[in-house]
Amino acid sequence: MTFYNRRPRTGGATATRTVANRTQASAALVSALEALRGPFIVADLETTGLSTATCEILEFAAVRVEPSGTLTREYTQVVRTRSPVPSFITRLTGITQAEIDRHGVPVVQAFSSFLEFVEDLPVFFHNASFDRRFLGATADQTGMPFANATHCTLALARRAWPELPSHKLDILARHVGASNPTHRALADVRTTVAVALAAGSRLAAE
Repeated sequence: MTFYNRRPRTGGATATRTVANRTQASAALVSALEALRGPFIVADLETTGLSTATCEILEFAAVRVEPSGTLTREYTQVVRTRSPVPSFITRLTGITQAEIDRHGVPVVQAFSSFLEFVEDLPVFFHNASFDRRFLGATADQTGMPFANATHCTLALARRAWPELPSHKLDILARHVGASNPTHRALADVRTTVAVALAAGSRLAAE
């Protein structure tokens, strides 16, 4: 008699993971919509690259949004990085080494001011996983924890407008009639506020 090794059935496990992922996404959506009732923070980072192991935060920006949707306070600060600003980052963001030399402060000072600004409010980022990675690395580096609840406007936009071919910030800005992002942190934050509020209104009406 010939025996054949049966491959384990994975359908049940896959279905369980799918249900769990949907439940998690639904809970995240509910939490984000609740946070949008305000007050909340919208923030953005500019960095010298993509890797937290080799790159640094170059600029912090954040605004406080009240329950009415009004922007009441803002924070922006460039960071005096340990390494020179890469030329491709200057081309992308407009942040020059001269600006960093004149106005940059050490990351521990900028991060401390950022944490003071955001207080304990929920914080929205566009593509939040990227910003959270750099904030986490900076928290480890400085010993100052970033413990705020965070939400992703990219995820909100995908739920609000699934018909769009892309959910990059510039495309969303045109879709909701907001100012175009410029890859300067404060300008991108203002655009993200408009996207967050528009997505929240659309999803809340469903």
